[in-house]
Amino acid sequence: MKNLFVALITLTALHVRGQVEELNQRTELFVSELEGRFKVKSINGREPDYGVLQETEFVQHEYYQLKQLEKEVNELGNKVRPTYHLSTFAYEDEDEILYALKFWFKTFIGDKRVTPGRDYRSVDHVNPAVIIIEKNYISILTMSCYATDVQELRQWRSDMLGIFGGPNSMVIEIGCDGPIEWTKNAPDPKDMKWRR
Repeated sequence: MKNLFVALITLTALHVRGQVEELNQRTELFVSELEGRFKVKSINGREPDYGVLQETEFVQHEYYQLKQLEKEVNELGNKVRPTYHLSTFAYEDEDEILYALKFWFKTFIGDKRVTPGRDYRSVDHVNPAVIIIEKNYISILTMSCYATDVQELRQWRSDMLGIFGGPNSMVIEIGCDGPIEWTKNAPDPKDMKWRR
């Protein structure tokens, strides 16, 4: 009986490690595709505030700061090097990510309480972001309000979906000071699994 218990724990640990390794490979691929255009830092960067997501029980978390090498003119007419922030959170299994999402949506980005599947017109003090929720992980890319337009946000969404996404991925897009939109596979707000 003891050997069976040890074997079960070992198999569970290997399964979790395999899923985390898949996320690591996807993150490496995404970052490597950006290396010619961006300076990539994984330390000494200031990660954006994602609400209470960082208080959840993830098994792995990574953060990268992506600073564009070429300067561009922003909305205000200034030449800037836009900075983007990529964060990934891996969870043990689909039950753990569901629990984490329910907790996170109560105090979401911008301290806004959101209902899964419902769009919101405005949220004060939030930067544009693309959030991909797939299997047991969450990938978030945030950017500056002054350096981002709708076409750029859509391009980032497409790039992220190509690497982090799948056919069942949920996608949340956040504009500058809102809106929050569920743009792919939005959950049914009446589904009881999202209730307490």
